[in-house]
Amino acid sequence: MHKYGDCSFCGGEVKEDKVELDYRSKGKLYIFKDVPAGVCQQCGEKYLTAKVAKEIERRIQTKEKWDKTICVPVDIFSERIPA
Repeated sequence: MHKYGDCSFCGGEVKEDKVELDYRSKGKLYIFKDVPAGVCQQCGEKYLTAKVAKEIERRIQTKEKWDKTICVPVDIFSERIPA
């Protein structure tokens, strides 16, 4: 278990937990489940260790078959908003 220290945003206590992580790389969205991360108990900010971050990068670069693929709706938000 990793000691994360206090949250750098709000100063809250950070505890280790398993999280779902959205990760964008080269125009693609990857979703990782059950990622060990530090989570601020006050604001919810997530912290990864260098080891976990490197493993995510390695999987994106080398994994050929993913466990699941989902369709994600995309909308281009217009600057004009009806009154």
